[in-house]
Amino acid sequence: DPWYWYHLDEDSKESQKADEYLREIKEQDLLGEAVKQCVEAAGYEHEPETQKMLLRVREQQSPLFSCLFSQAASFGKCFLSNFRPELFVHMCRDLRVLNAVRDYTVGIPLTLPQYPFMLVHRKLYPLAFEICRYLKTPEYQGVSRVLKHWACCKVQQKEEADEVIARAISVKLGETAGISYSDIAAKAYECGRTELAIKLLEFEPRSGEQVPLLLKMKRSQLALSKAIESGDTDLVYTVVTYLKNEMNRGDFFMTLRNQPVALSLYRQFCKHQEPETLKDLFNQDDDHQELGNFYVRASYQEGKLETRVSLLQSAVDEYNKAKNEFAAKATEEEIRLLRFQRRVEEEKGERVLGCSLHDTLHCLLTLGLHKQAEQLYKDFRVPDKRYWWLKLTALAEKEDWEELEKFAKSKKSPIGYLPFVEVCVKHLNKYEAKKYVSKVTPEQKVKAHLAVGDLEGAAEAAIERRSEGEVSLVLSRCSATTDRTIVDRLNRARAAAAKK
Repeated sequence: DPWYWYHLDEDSKESQKADEYLREIKEQDLLGEAVKQCVEAAGYEHEPETQKMLLRVREQQSPLFSCLFSQAASFGKCFLSNFRPELFVHMCRDLRVLNAVRDYTVGIPLTLPQYPFMLVHRKLYPLAFEICRYLKTPEYQGVSRVLKHWACCKVQQKEEADEVIARAISVKLGETAGISYSDIAAKAYECGRTELAIKLLEFEPRSGEQVPLLLKMKRSQLALSKAIESGDTDLVYTVVTYLKNEMNRGDFFMTLRNQPVALSLYRQFCKHQEPETLKDLFNQDDDHQELGNFYVRASYQEGKLETRVSLLQSAVDEYNKAKNEFAAKATEEEIRLLRFQRRVEEEKGERVLGCSLHDTLHCLLTLGLHKQAEQLYKDFRVPDKRYWWLKLTALAEKEDWEELEKFAKSKKSPIGYLPFVEVCVKHLNKYEAKKYVSKVTPEQKVKAHLAVGDLEGAAEAAIERRSEGEVSLVLSRCSATTDRTIVDRLNRARAAAAKK
């Protein structure tokens, strides 16, 4: 600011108007900016006298170099109540260093923007290192940058062995913040030192930085191992995709066989994206069990019955090769069921193709195709209890009470007759439910009578069986006002049982 330069000059002459001028500038809110510009201008001056004039400091000589120590802030700064001193302090510190390296004993005419990294480019690493520490530069901005530059130069020294250079860099850098070993390894690779680059990557803790460079160096096997060690599935997929594009199919599959984790992940990918590739993988490994599973899954994607049956037959063959008798038999039964369902569709026009055995039976019974249901029940050896439950629920849903009664009388029920009572009640038909109460076993009589709302019958059955639990159950269902007679009868029976 020209005004401030003028008043600095006036102040140095002890002008009486200096104070007046400075206050006038302050009133215009220009004084803070003027002080800031003077401090910054000092950094671009090479002459210590000019620096002192701008900063208003006193010079003190040292045997090695000229140092500037602040005696007092500039005259203008005294008029600012909120001026931050950091800019002034940092500039004094920077000028000490600059004046030291400009001294004839060092002879490096650096400017403020150039240091300390111009020293780095001149390979004066110890000096740059000490300057960064003296200036208290944040490690990642100062020391780390110096060390990284040193390491990048070190890898270019052809006369030293890879092992020696890698060890020297590791010892020097250690775990210094802000340094990526992958960047140094990339520099080594650019210089044609691939083995050195690989050794340096061993010190890189981040797999995400190791793998891309290893792929660039055509070390795909090592890249795959590093990706798997990282546990990052996305990284593994990246390497696998690269290998797939770079290798022929046979070599690619052989590589994956040696890496079970990568093979498993690739199978998951193929399962959703490339099913035919998955089939080729199983064929190459002679994995008949998985091939059988593949054909079964593929069959459900087909709409044509002939194609589906053909795929299932292939699955049977593979299961037999894998000596999995259960899977082979289950698949054969699925083929039989599909053919049976097709016949039903052709003869009756009802769509049942693709349904499970349970759903097919339920559908046939609901549609009243009892003959076909009976045939399916016998052909597939459906357990008696399961079939009776299916037919009972299907007839009740259809509300075919006459057919249900015929079914109950056809032969002795393997599931008992309490289910008949409960299913009828569930479908709001207590009249039909009462027909089966008399057939219920004594142990289930109380439950049957209670299900149809017959408290008197339930009380009689409970007293007859002399069961304290059943008596209590019936009492819990009785009302003290409307069912007084039954309650008294049950209480008398309980008292009589207690006396005995």
